[in-house]
Amino acid sequence: MQALEVRFIDSRTLGLHLSTDDEAEFKRLVVEAKAMLSSELGPLNEFSFNLLHAINSGSGGYLGGPSLAAVKSARAIVEGGLNQIRRKSAHSGSATKIAGPAYVDTSRLSELRSQTSSSWDVSRLVRLAEELNVADANRCYMSVAMLVRAITDHVPPVFSCKTFAEVANNYQGAKSFKGSMSKLNSSLRHIADAHLHVQIRRNEVLPNQTQVDFRADLDALLAEIVRLLKGANYPFNLKGVIRKADNRLDARSCASLNATGHRPDASPAPNQPRQRRLGKRHILRLTPT
Repeated sequence: MQALEVRFIDSRTLGLHLSTDDEAEFKRLVVEAKAMLSSELGPLNEFSFNLLHAINSGSGGYLGGPSLAAVKSARAIVEGGLNQIRRKSAHSGSATKIAGPAYVDTSRLSELRSQTSSSWDVSRLVRLAEELNVADANRCYMSVAMLVRAITDHVPPVFSCKTFAEVANNYQGAKSFKGSMSKLNSSLRHIADAHLHVQIRRNEVLPNQTQVDFRADLDALLAEIVRLLKGANYPFNLKGVIRKADNRLDARSCASLNATGHRPDASPAPNQPRQRRLGKRHILRLTPT
């Protein structure tokens, strides 16, 4: 269409107009452009509507030939439509690209959801992990740092600790686990503090995915939580401990006692004093949780 703008003939009687061949070429270009816009953007898109309006508002419309203003307007509208198609294609490509691994692995998240411990309610922990995955998928890296820190602040009671620093320093886990917890307690905490508490400055540098990538250490933490919760769900809970009696009974001898406090295979011999009944505190009691 841009080439047609310089082909207008200046006539004293007819004014600026296109030759018959150029007018036919213009009609072809308009029809093709409208079909392309309707196919890519839908039949009711704004570009197709304004293209027809620009052509019909020219002097005489198609019958009297398009004006120079109509040709320029049509070209501008078609260029705008092409830009919209490019933007739509770019957005569709980024939306359909293969997603990377979730920050919290889906299998680990499923393990957390399946826990039904009577000691701890993990619904808030699961929700934090879900929101962490959403933040990471949408490149909200400051939110990622804050949510990972929120998880570390949320879980210490599972380890019988008050703070995550106690978990990192005092929990009797494997050496590799302690290393991961130390990284979460030091590096992560400093990065999260920077995004949580630093006030506005003249110049800023935003975080990227590399800076807030603690997924391996976080997975080690969540795996240990799942392991502990599985232990808490064992069908029996020890409600008492075996105490040494006067005759220093061990666990095996206590387990072999019958309900009356005597061994079933040992009866008092004649002329021997009757054995003293054992109190409840000497027996290991197993009660369902």
